Amino acid sequence: MRILTSKCNAAYKGLNALEVILQVASVAFIGVAAASKQNANTMVAVALVCFAGSRCLAHFIFKNFHYHDYSHAFR
Repeated sequence: MRILTSKCNAAYKGLNALEVILQVASVAFIGVAAASKQNANTMVAVALVCFAGSRCLAHFIFKNFHYHDYSHAFR
């Protein structure tokens, strides 16, 4: 396991927190859209953008902060 510096560790924790916030916001916007009939399409669209953003952020975090061993078989 790689040892992260304090700045990398802070960035890792902050990005993970942002990912969770985006996921919670996605669920909240779906709930608001279900509760109110007005602007439901807008709320669903914002929820989809929040969810897609959280998935892209999760991929970015995994790619940049997690160790990936090199496989010589795929060369």
